[in-house]
Formats: sequence, C-alpha cells, structure tokens
Amino acid sequence: MDTQDERDRPIELEREAAESAGASERKFLVMALVVAACILVVHLTPLKSYVTNVQYWKDAMDKFGVLASVVFTLSCTALIAMGIPRLVFCAAAGMLFGFWEGFAVGQFSALFGSYLTFVFARWGAREWVARRVENRRHLRELLRHPSTFTVFLARQLPIAGIVPNLVLGVTPVRHRAFLLGSFLGYLPSSAMVAMIGSGLGKHSLARSMGQITMAMLGLGVASLIVWRMRKKLMGPGR
Repeated sequence: MDTQDERDRPIELEREAAESAGASERKFLVMALVVAACILVVHLTPLKSYVTNVQYWKDAMDKFGVLASVVFTLSCTALIAMGIPRLVFCAAAGMLFGFWEGFAVGQFSALFGSYLTFVFARWGAREWVARRVENRRHLRELLRHPSTFTVFLARQLPIAGIVPNLVLGVTPVRHRAFLLGSFLGYLPSSAMVAMIGSGLGKHSLARSMGQITMAMLGLGVASLIVWRMRKKLMGPGR
C-alpha cells in the first residue's frame, strides 16, 4: 500500500513543473522581445545585408529539398543526444526552413535525440548512468512511478534535457510513455522558438514582427495556463 509520501510525489512534481514552466515562459517572453528589437535594428540600419545572408542559406536549403531537412534532422538528433540544448536547433530550423517545416524538424530532432539518450541509459549503460545521476536523487524519487504525465511534467523542469533522459532510462517507464510524454512536453516551446527563428531574416519587416507577435501571444496563453495550473495546485491564498 502506498505511503502518504508516495501519494504526494506527483503533486510535488506538478508544483515544481508549474513554477519552472512559469519561469521558462518569462524567459521566452524576454527572448521574444530581444529578438523583436534585433529585427528592428537589422531592418532599419545597414545591417539589413544580414537578411540577404539568411536568405542565401534558405535558398541553399530549398535547392536540396527534403534531403536538407533529413540531413539537418539527423545531425541535430545526434547533437541533442549528446546534450546540446534542443531549442538552439529549433530556432535554427525555423530560420532556415520556415515555421512549419522548422517546427517539425526541431520537434522530431528533440524527440529522437532524447530517445537515443534514453535507450543508451536503459540498454547500454544502466550502471554507468546510475552512478552519474546519484546527485539527482530528488528527481529520481519524483519519477519513481513514471507515466506519460510525469514525463510531460519532467520536461517543464529547469534542468538540462539530457538529465531527465538519463534518469528516465534507469526507471521502469515504458518506451511509449517516454515518447508521448516527451513529445507533448516539448510541443509549446518548440513551436514558439521555431516561430521566433522563422521571423529572423525575412525580407518583410511586417512579416518578421507579425511572427514575433504571434509567438508572444502564444507565450501569453501558455503563461496563463501555467498560472492557472499553479494556482490550482497551490490552493487559494498561496
């Protein structure tokens, strides 16, 4: 029979995830404002030649068609599996391929890269990983009974993405739960960062600012959802 502490762990994880997600949304909002300011500077100064350089690379990607997306996805997958932050590639993919294709490339690169790390931890180096995540005991306790929902919440915590991948690899979480929880957990930030990246380098200042505005609106909606979730979890008056 579960003890009271075991029953409280999912709530504790939800609270941590809500607080962390709120902080992340604020950081994304600041990033969107900084990018918007940079776009204005680029378009209104001699730095506008930068836009031409970005367009050159976008045209180069277009010439290779689907092959460019596949090669970029595979390269990013390998780098994310080694611990490089996924959002860097989401922004780059949005800039090079446009929003929709860039979002798909960034999202699936993150998912595949995370899964490679997870499989490495589970099948290839369980003991090696266990020794290196000893200082993450709190996270391992929270993920003692992992599910799709707890994997989703773990993706909202302010820690390097490779850490949950390694920790989850030495837990009994199912592959399906890991993939689905990670996919859903990555969705909001991948979409917003890809949209910001897509706004960079566009010939039209109006289109660039329009995409940044859409990303900021998305951040506002996400922040509202996080605020309501935190309020519900923390209870009234907290």
